[in-house]
Amino acid sequence: MSEEKLPTSAMLAEAKERRREAPDDAIFSYYTATDGVQMRFARFPASKVVETKGTIVFLPGRTEFIEKFLEDIHLWNDMGFACAAMDLRGQGMSHRVHSNRDKHYVDTFDQHIDDVHQFFEEALVNKMPKPFILMGHSAGSHVIMRFLHDHPRDADAAILVAPMMRIAAGGIPRPITKGLAQLMTTIGLGAAYVPGHTKFKEGRWGWRRKLTHDDDRFEDEDHFITTRDKRLAVGGATYKWLLEAMKSCDTLMAPGYVESIQHPVLILQASEDQIVDNAAQSHVAALLPHGRLAPIEGAMHEILKESDDIRAKVWDAIGEFIDLKRGPDFSVL
Repeated sequence: MSEEKLPTSAMLAEAKERRREAPDDAIFSYYTATDGVQMRFARFPASKVVETKGTIVFLPGRTEFIEKFLEDIHLWNDMGFACAAMDLRGQGMSHRVHSNRDKHYVDTFDQHIDDVHQFFEEALVNKMPKPFILMGHSAGSHVIMRFLHDHPRDADAAILVAPMMRIAAGGIPRPITKGLAQLMTTIGLGAAYVPGHTKFKEGRWGWRRKLTHDDDRFEDEDHFITTRDKRLAVGGATYKWLLEAMKSCDTLMAPGYVESIQHPVLILQASEDQIVDNAAQSHVAALLPHGRLAPIEGAMHEILKESDDIRAKVWDAIGEFIDLKRGPDFSVL
């Protein structure tokens, strides 16, 4: 009889039940970024485990925050991995770039790279067990790719969930979208919402209909905002955010950039994604020296918030990438 794979079906079910509660040993705190602003982070030490297998470091996607990953943090902890996470600048409880908290605004994506490096320096190195495996969703995965390029010694590997290599344009040519964002920013309207985006509001509407098939998990984000702390919410993307995101995507997709990243990288691709560009993901996966593309059939953009059967496929792919029983060994590369 073959040994049961991790995570077991019982572990998946239990983590689902606990997904709105942090582990008992969770530590939420703040660190100071290089420009003096406060950035929120959390550590989930898996203190009941004698020898941990490493640390999974979560970076959220646009609008997201630490609590949204608790289901998978429970799973990683249960399998003997410590976890850590941070709220990116401009969202969650980290420093907001714009005075209006509903405006998702960023000066430059380069700040995200600096913030993650400082996160490692302040809260992870010599405080959490190695190896460090970065795991991000969408824009958070984009930041991970640029971080691996700029700071190759900080982390050991990465799991990218529906990564933003390019933004899905909905049939509109990219030069037109980028040109409009540049024009609006240049004439002083960079803080205006892009079409279809508004201040934060609950429920499935507009682009929020394109996130997941699972109604219960979809409500997790609204639950934390409405019952825990309304300051977790961020509204729609502004023209300035869109412009800087597209400029950062151009940096990532430039010739030679991806090819220089030597880390093992797993890309989990949502087959029904309408938020980011799957063709760009496939292109990047083919260029990465140690990249692996895992299409997740039937998944929408928020793969980790999908239905139970789709999440099982996700964990099958992760289990093929990392030895979840004995712990990862990337020394062979």
